[in-house]
Amino acid sequence: MFISTSEHGVDAKNRVSVPAGYRAVLRNDPHDAIYLFPHFSGAYLEGGGELFIQQYRADIARLGRYDPLGQVMEVAVLGAARRLDFDSTGRITLPKALIEHAGISGKASFVGCGSRFEIWDAEGQATREVEMRQAAAKMMQDPEQVARLGGGQDLAALVGNSPALSDLLKRGDT
Repeated sequence: MFISTSEHGVDAKNRVSVPAGYRAVLRNDPHDAIYLFPHFSGAYLEGGGELFIQQYRADIARLGRYDPLGQVMEVAVLGAARRLDFDSTGRITLPKALIEHAGISGKASFVGCGSRFEIWDAEGQATREVEMRQAAAKMMQDPEQVARLGGGQDLAALVGNSPALSDLLKRGDT
């Protein structure tokens, strides 16, 4: 799972280090690479490993060849996606078009979002983080929003949906 936010410098050759924790998540992928595309709803990049891009492919395929949404998503996601291989030090080279889309100038922020991650310009991400925290605080005052998030879900249901948590509890490492 991709978690945490970290800032990394982008050098003159557009190379950036991918956070070590993210590389660890991708360690069992069939390729030593990540997939990125310029997100269609904002000035950032969305990325992940092989499973991430295959999930998009499966979701789009489920729509059918002639579905207008499927056609749009094929171009917006699959047509725009780039597979970027890691170098020996865990860096990737961001194509100029991706840097321009995200407005990255000097530093990039990697934001873990579970099964995927986002890459933002560091300044833009700092502003966004404040806005997102304020929005979360406001939403958590609304009981309907809390319920949508699963507030009050019992531990047994949570453990049942998470093999990793279940294994941890069975070992007694709590």
